[in-house]
Order: sequence, then C-alpha cells, then structure tokens
Amino acid sequence: MTPPTMNMNFTTFSNTINGESRLSPITTSSLNPSTESPLWPVPVATPKDVEEAIHSANAAFPSWSSTPFAERLQKLEQWKQLYEPYIEAFTTLLMQECGKPRAVAAGEAHEVLALFDHNLQLRMPEERLEDEARVVVTRHVPVGVVAAICPWNFPLVLSVGKILPALLTGCCIIVKPSPFTPYSALKMVELAQKVFPPGVVQAIGGDEAVGPALVQHPDVQKIAFTGSSATGKRIMAEAAKTLKRVTLELGGNDPAIIYPDVDIATTAPEVVQGCFVFSGQVCVATKRVYVHESIYEPFLEAMVEATSQMTVGKADDPSTTMGPMQNHMQYTKVQELVADSHAQGYIFALPPQSIEGKGYFLSPCIVDNPPPTSRIVMEEQFGPIVPVLKWSDEKEVIACANGTTSGLGASVWSADVARAERVGRLMQAGSVFVNSWAKTTPRAMLSGHKQSGIGGEWGSTGFLEYCNTQVVHLFK
Repeated sequence: MTPPTMNMNFTTFSNTINGESRLSPITTSSLNPSTESPLWPVPVATPKDVEEAIHSANAAFPSWSSTPFAERLQKLEQWKQLYEPYIEAFTTLLMQECGKPRAVAAGEAHEVLALFDHNLQLRMPEERLEDEARVVVTRHVPVGVVAAICPWNFPLVLSVGKILPALLTGCCIIVKPSPFTPYSALKMVELAQKVFPPGVVQAIGGDEAVGPALVQHPDVQKIAFTGSSATGKRIMAEAAKTLKRVTLELGGNDPAIIYPDVDIATTAPEVVQGCFVFSGQVCVATKRVYVHESIYEPFLEAMVEATSQMTVGKADDPSTTMGPMQNHMQYTKVQELVADSHAQGYIFALPPQSIEGKGYFLSPCIVDNPPPTSRIVMEEQFGPIVPVLKWSDEKEVIACANGTTSGLGASVWSADVARAERVGRLMQAGSVFVNSWAKTTPRAMLSGHKQSGIGGEWGSTGFLEYCNTQVVHLFK
C-alpha cells in the first residue's frame, strides 16, 4: 500500500494530541548551540493537555492492541516510506537543534531507517508446551500506555527507538522530547499521524512539569526513559508508587583498555573518535582510556595528534568535524571539570583552547595520567575532555575499569583478539566492543549494568519490554 503524501513545514512545531496539532498559550524555544540564537517557538503542554493525551491513548489502546500484527507491521512500513523523502530536512533540523556537524546529523537521520528495518523483521514469540493433562501457551501482551521521556543528545533516534517497539507490540505511546531539542521528535510524530489512528502515537513537549506528570499518572503503564542516572532514580522511585514498568537507559563512564600489542598509528585515532564523537555527548562514548605503560607515551602522543586534527566550529560549516556542546547546562558542567583538573594541578597533554564568539564551544582536551580517584576519572564528563591513565597489571586495570557505579559500555583493544574477548567478558558493562569504539546497532540490545540502567532496548528481545508475559493453561 502506498502511504499518503504530505508536505511538511519544518519551521512550525506543535504538540500532537489525539491525532491533532495542539498549540498552547505558553511557548518556549530552545537555542541553536552554534550561535545561541533562539530557534522556533514550541508549545508548552498544559496539565489539561497531559490529561487529554493520556485519555486519548487509553481510548485508542483497545482497538490498536487488537489490530492484527501484520497490519501493525504494514503501518510501520508506511511510516518509514513517509519519512524517507524528509531525511535531508531532518538532517538540517538536527544540525540546528543539536549542533551536530552534517555527517553526524545525517548519521542519526539515516539510523532511523535502520531502526525501521530492524523492527519490521521482529515477530512476537510464543511458546507452546504440552503433556497428557494440559497445553501451556506462553505469550506476550502489550503493557498498555507508554510514556517515552527522551534525551537531548539523539532526539530523533532515541525517540523513534522507543516508538517503534511500542507500536509493534500493540502499545500506545506518548513522547515527551527534551526541551533542549524538541523539534525533530515533534515533527516525526506529526508525520506519523498520516498513518496511525488518533491517540496511538502522540507527542507533548513543554517544561519540567510534563515528565513528572506522566510518571505519576495512574493511567500510564510504562515509562521508557533515556537520560542521567540521577533522573532515572527519581523516575523509578515515582513509578514504584503505581508499580509502573520502567526501562531506564542511563549514564555511563565507559573505559577503554589498550594493550601494548596494538598498532598505535591506527588504534589511537579510533580511540579518539570514541572519545570525542558529537563532542563526547554520547552515553556510550569512551570516557576513560587505560594505556599499557610500555606504549603510554607514544600512544598518548598519537591521541594528541589525532585530536589536534579535529576542527571545532559551527554545525553548518563544511569544515567542522566537532561542533558545540548542545546546551549551556552541559557546557558549564564540563567547564567545571576542566577547572577542577587545572586546580588540582593535573597535566594536560592537550590543553583546552579558547574559542571566541557565540556558541557553546569547547575544544577537545586530554588529561595526562590523573589520579585514578580524581573527579575527571570517576565522574561521567559527557563532553570533550578525557583522562588517559597508565596500567601495568591486567588484574588491576580490570578492577579499575570496573571500579565505578556505571556499567553501560566498555572497549578492549589488542592484536590478540582472543585475549581482548576474554577481558571483554570480564567488563561489568552492557555493551562491550573489541577493537572498536562504541558503534551500536539496532540489531543488538543496548542495556546497562549497575547504575547505568534497568532493562534494555533494541536487539531481538528489547521490544518485549513493552509487554507483559501471559501464560494460558489449557486443560484437556
């Protein structure tokens, strides 16, 4: 079936409630981080908007959850076809709201297609056991109404990555985008209205009151959240009051362990990419680099050389390879870590460079072998600063790598792949990369250990987190 055509305006933005665009007497706008100039106004959802969205989702749920699975797949395919002609428009939008250089923004816009393709291949599992007395059927039924509370660093991928499995399993979903980057998610949900019945997928942006209202509401059955561990803990505490299901993808402090047998010339630039892609504002970015003492100096020098080749600038400048920080809040946090490292007398192998003019620009910098218990090592930076540390004993470096409360990602680098895999299996992390920085794929689950999350997303089983398990006992 050919999806309906539409022309989208990428300069006006609204919330979507019960299939209709919804404005508000109160608006806000986020800033272009490359210029600090205001972007377009977006409506701030009122308490009444939140109530109506939840009511509409619950009203739509009986019909949508009973829609045949094949028909739900067909709807997802139609939505994908509607999206494809707008990839360039979404790329430009991501450049403006996130400050992502074109290549990074285009990567996110195209990753949405990979999410569609992956989810379109999924099928609901069912187990059937039989003995002389009974047949036992284990099946998965949709949990109900889901609220997706989405972050600012990948506003399109991380919202679509929640919407697709929710719709596939028969849930209805309300998307709450970050007020720092509301635009792409609002527009993507607007696009979905041409395909899905009213109330099935909605979006309500606004201020800091919207998220708590969704979490506390008794008629929301699940929260899917990506963001900081601190916020995740608050969500989990509130969700416990109504025993909501939660999926929490939280912060990381991902270590990289570098063995002395690596090829320095090829490995160091790859490690640098893992540290500084999207200015380090990635949950699974490399945030601590442990280099064997026998190659520490040349490896550090190679990292400095590769990092020095990065061009920091505005997102729309074709020469830019690293854009600004996305928002002033995160910009300030990273500046504090830089200042603390200076105050403690740590050595900068690559010191920060001053950047004049508007925009939340920080040059990438590398701290040379700070104490293993320093703030720059133990805290998640989420920005373009990384500590590099020496190691000599394998057991000790594994303990250091695992020695934080985070457990999202890790990487191990060695010419001896068997050794790297063995050590990788000892990492207390949900995703381990051998001889690569964190290159995630929708085909593999993304989950966190320890305080980096509860549950997981993507992969062949992540969509089942939008379901309750039901066992039917059929007695003969």
